[in-house]
Amino acid sequence: MKLNKKLKKRKGWSRLLLFTLIFSVGFCVNAQAQKITVKGIITGMQDGIPIPGVSIIEEGTNNGAVSDFDGNYSIDTKIGAVLNFRYLGMEDKAIKVTGNTISIQMSPDLEDLEEVVVVGYGTVKKKELTGAVSSVKAEDLEEIVTSDLGSAIQGQLAGVSVIADSGAPGASSEILIRGITSVIGSNSPLFVVDGLIQDGDPGISPNEIETIDVLKDAASTAIYGARGASGVILITTKQGKKGTLAIRANASYGLQVLNGEPTRLLDANQQYFTGIIRNRFILNEGVADDDIDLIGLTPNNLRNNTNLYDNIIIDSQPVTNYNVNFSGGTKDISYSVSAGLFEREGTIINSNFKRFNLRANTTYTHNNLKIRANITMQDQTTDHAPGGIVSQVLRYSPTGPSLSDFPPGETIVTGSGLSGLITQWVLESFENTRRTDLSRSQANFNVTYELFKGFILSARIGKTIQNTYVKSVNPFREIVDVFGNNLSPAISSSIANNAARRDNNTFDGVMTYKFNLNDAHDITLTSGVTFEDYKSKGFNASRSGVFDNDIQVLNNTAANPRTGSGPDFRHRITGILGRLQYSYKGKYNLSSVVRRDASSRFPTEKRAGIFPSIAAAWNVSDEPFWGSIKRTVNNFKLRASYGVVGNENLGDYRDVATISRNYNYAFGTNGGRLVGGGTQTGFANPFLVWETSIQSNLGIDLGLFKNKVTITAEYYDKTNEDMLFPVSLAGSNGAGNSQVILNLGNMTNKGFELSTRYRTKIKGLNINMTGTFSTNENKVTKIRGLGGFTFTNDSGLVQRAGNFSKATVFTEGYEAGAFFLFPTDGVLNTSEKLAEYQKLQPNARMGDLIYKDSNGDGSISDADRVYHGSGLPEFEIGYNLNLRYKGIDFSTQLFAAFGHEILNGAKASAFGFARHEDLINQWTPVNPTTPVPTFRADVRLHPNYRGDTDLWLEEGDYLRVRQMTLGYSFPKKLIEKIGFTRLRLYTSAQNPFTFTNYSGFSPEIGGRVQSRGLDKGNYPITSQYLLGLNLNF
Repeated sequence: MKLNKKLKKRKGWSRLLLFTLIFSVGFCVNAQAQKITVKGIITGMQDGIPIPGVSIIEEGTNNGAVSDFDGNYSIDTKIGAVLNFRYLGMEDKAIKVTGNTISIQMSPDLEDLEEVVVVGYGTVKKKELTGAVSSVKAEDLEEIVTSDLGSAIQGQLAGVSVIADSGAPGASSEILIRGITSVIGSNSPLFVVDGLIQDGDPGISPNEIETIDVLKDAASTAIYGARGASGVILITTKQGKKGTLAIRANASYGLQVLNGEPTRLLDANQQYFTGIIRNRFILNEGVADDDIDLIGLTPNNLRNNTNLYDNIIIDSQPVTNYNVNFSGGTKDISYSVSAGLFEREGTIINSNFKRFNLRANTTYTHNNLKIRANITMQDQTTDHAPGGIVSQVLRYSPTGPSLSDFPPGETIVTGSGLSGLITQWVLESFENTRRTDLSRSQANFNVTYELFKGFILSARIGKTIQNTYVKSVNPFREIVDVFGNNLSPAISSSIANNAARRDNNTFDGVMTYKFNLNDAHDITLTSGVTFEDYKSKGFNASRSGVFDNDIQVLNNTAANPRTGSGPDFRHRITGILGRLQYSYKGKYNLSSVVRRDASSRFPTEKRAGIFPSIAAAWNVSDEPFWGSIKRTVNNFKLRASYGVVGNENLGDYRDVATISRNYNYAFGTNGGRLVGGGTQTGFANPFLVWETSIQSNLGIDLGLFKNKVTITAEYYDKTNEDMLFPVSLAGSNGAGNSQVILNLGNMTNKGFELSTRYRTKIKGLNINMTGTFSTNENKVTKIRGLGGFTFTNDSGLVQRAGNFSKATVFTEGYEAGAFFLFPTDGVLNTSEKLAEYQKLQPNARMGDLIYKDSNGDGSISDADRVYHGSGLPEFEIGYNLNLRYKGIDFSTQLFAAFGHEILNGAKASAFGFARHEDLINQWTPVNPTTPVPTFRADVRLHPNYRGDTDLWLEEGDYLRVRQMTLGYSFPKKLIEKIGFTRLRLYTSAQNPFTFTNYSGFSPEIGGRVQSRGLDKGNYPITSQYLLGLNLNF
C-alpha cells in the first residue's frame, strides 16, 4: 500500500513536470517564432571605423542584409536565430539573436590575410612576410574606367612604374618593376592569374579582380626562377562566397576630350610668306624674282588653307563600361560569374576598341578535398589609327587639298614634285584601315587534398587558346598632279590578312607541409614541379591592285600576290622548386627558395639554371624591450633579402642560325635567268646563356597608433649580368646587314621606395589617404667588346628620316636608352662667326645652325654627341585620397613623374619638313638676330633641322590628376523598398588636369627601352568625363 501511494505520488509529480516541460517548450517555440527587427552598427576592432559591405545572413535561410557606408544594418529575423557576419579580411562572427540591437566589432582574420598575401605556390601571414610585396584591392581599382590593367594601378604601388605607350583605344601600358631588366628582351613582369602563369599581359578586366599582389624582390620572385627577373604580378579574381545569391551591376558612360595643344603649323598665308623668304634670300641670295612663279602655286594652292588636324581629330567620343557579377554558394559549392562590356571610340580617325569578357569561378569543398574551376572567355576588336598619322599631318602643306573637299571615290588633284608625293602619302594613309580581332579562352583547374593535418597535395592544369586575325586594307584612290600625271597607280592599293593561333598548356604539382613544434616553431615546406608548353603558328598573305574598295577580300585584287609566310614556334619550360618558411612565435622569420629551370630557348648544354634566394624578417615590436613604445609604434619590422633570378623571355631561336628565302640570283648575262634562293641572315650563338639578375633588398614596416598610420620603406640594389646585346656583322661575313646576339653587358638598378597610409574618422567623416614615392637609378655598367656607344634599334625621332634622327643609345656609365645628342650653339648671324665655323664646316652659310665640336678634334661627327638625360624618371609620386560622410563619397588620385626629358619629335618633324609656324621667324638678312635657323632643305638633305640635336629637348616633369570622383549612395531604408541593397550614383573625371612645361600633347611618353621619351607624334592621352551607377541586389 505504501509502495502504491509512493508510485501514485511520483506519477503526479511526473505529470506536473511533463505539463510544465510541454508548456515551457511551447512558450519558447512561440517566443522564437516571434518576428523582430534587429539593428546595429559594425565597426573595426582596431580603429573603430564603420565597415560597409558586411554580409549578414540568418543561418539556415536565404534571409540576409548588407551594412551601409556608415556600418549600419537592419534585418528582419526572430528571437533565437543565429546571424552570421562575414566580410573579406575580417573574422566571421556568429551571434544569437536575443534582442533588437546587435552592434559588433570585427577583427582582422589572420587566415584571410594569408589568402590575401599570396607569394606564389602558397601564402604567408602578413606578419611573417619577409619579401617586398605590394598589394592593391578591388576597391582601389573601382574608380578608374579603363580596359588596361596598368592604367588602373598607376601610382598606387611604390616601385611599379606604369607609363602609357599610347592613348589609343585598347592600348596597354608599359609596366616596369624596379627598373629596366633587359635591353633586347622583355621587361614586362610575369602575370599569374589565380595561380596560372600567363603568356604576357592577360588582358583581364579590372572589374574581375579581387586583389593584386606585386612581388618585387628576388626573395619573392625566385619561386618563379627564370621568369622572375622583371617582377611578378599575382592576380586573384573574384570568388564566390557561401550564402544567398548576390548581384552587383556597374555601368558608366562618358565623353573624351583631348589634352594639350597640337603642334603649331603654318597656315596658307604663312606658307606663302616663308616661300617668298626661301626664294629671295635662300635660293636666289637676296635677288628678287617673281615670287608666285618661283613658289609654283596653282589656283588650288592659293585657295586652300588646310590643317589636317581638323580631319584626324574627333572630339567628344564616347566611352562605355558595363559589368555584372553573380555570386553565392551553398555548404559545399560557391560560385562567381562576371560579365563585362567595355567600348571606347578613338579621338583619332579609324580607331576604336570593344571588348566582351566572361568569367566563371566555382569552388567545391568537401572535407579535405577542394576543387576549383576557373573558366574565362574574351572577345575583342581593335580598329587601329593609320600608322604614323600624326607625323603625316606634320608633313602636309596647308596649301594642299582638304579631305573634306574630296568625297570617297573622287579623284584628288594635288601639286607636282615632292609636294605632290607627300600629299599622296598622307591622303592614302588617311584611308588605310587595320582591324584586329582577338578571341581568348582559358581553363584553369586546381585540385587540393589535405592527406593529413598540414600535409596538402595540389595539382593544377591550365589551357589557353588565343586566335588573332588582322585585316589591313589600303584602298585605291586616284591622285593626279596638276599636269594630269597619275601619282597613285592601282598596284599601290592592297589587302593583307594575318591569322595567328597560340596554344598554351601548363601543369604544376605542389606538396606543402605545415607543422608546429613546441607551440613556438612554425615550419612550412613546399616542393613542386612545373611544366609549360607554348605553341604559336600563323599565316599571312597579301595582294595588291584593289578592284573595288567595297569588297575587301584577297580575291578582289589583281594577280600581284606578295610573299606569304607561315611562322611556327614552340617553347617549353620545366622547373623544380623548393621553399622553406620558418617562424619563431611570429617574431623571427626566415624564408629560403631554390628553383631549377630549363628552357628550350637556349642551347642544349646551357638550358638549365639554378635560382636561389634567402630572406629574413624581425618583428622588433614583439620584443619585451619594446614595452611602452608599442602604444605609439605598435608594429615595427625589419626585413632583408638576397636572391638570384633569371630572364629567359628573349625571343625564340636566338641560338641558331637563320636562313631567309626569296633572295633571287641571276645566272648569265643581260639579266640572265632568275633563280630563287636563300641567304643566311642570322648567325648561331652556341654560347647563349640566361640573363641573370642578382638582387638585394632592405625593408622596414611601421604601424603607428594602432595602425592608423602605416609606413613601408624599401631600398633595393639589382645587378643584371650577361645581358644580351645585338652586334652588327660586316657584310664580308656573307649575311648582309645581319646581327648576332651575345651576352655582353651588365646593368644596375638602385632605388628607394616609400608607401604610407593614414586612416581615421572625424565626427562621422571617414578619411583614407595613401601615398607612394619611388626612385630608380639605372646604369649600364659594362658592355664587353663594344667601345663608345651603340645606337638602339629605334627607327629615329623623325619619320622617314631615321638615319638623321637617332637619339637613344647604350653606353657604359649611363641609363639604357640614354639621349646622346649633338649640342648646338645658336645661329650663324655674323661674318665673324661664319668665318670661324667654316673651319669646321666649309659649306656653312649665314643662318645655319652651329654644331659644337665637343671633343675638339676639328670636325663634327658622332663623337661630338653629348649626354642629355633620358626618358626614365628619377622619381615618381602617387597620392590617393578617399573621403566618406554618410552617403557621400569623394576620391581623387594624383600621379607625378620628375627628373626626365622628352624629345619632341612632332616639333622636329614640323621644322624638318618646313611646316612649323615659327619658320616665319627664320633667319634672313633682314632678320639677323632670330634664334630660328634658316630652312634650306628637309631633314634628310640639310643639317639645320636634324632630329638628333638638342633643339628638341624639353623637360618631361609633370603632375597629373588621374581621377576625381564624387558619389552618393541612397539610404538603405529607401532602396530596400524596391529590392536593392545598394544604389550609388557617381560622376567622375579621369585625367582632367595635367601640369607640365612640355609643349606637346602629353608628357606621358612610353616607348619601351629603345624609345622611352621619344614623342614621335604619339596618339594623345585623353580626359574622360563620366556618369556611373553601382547597383546591388
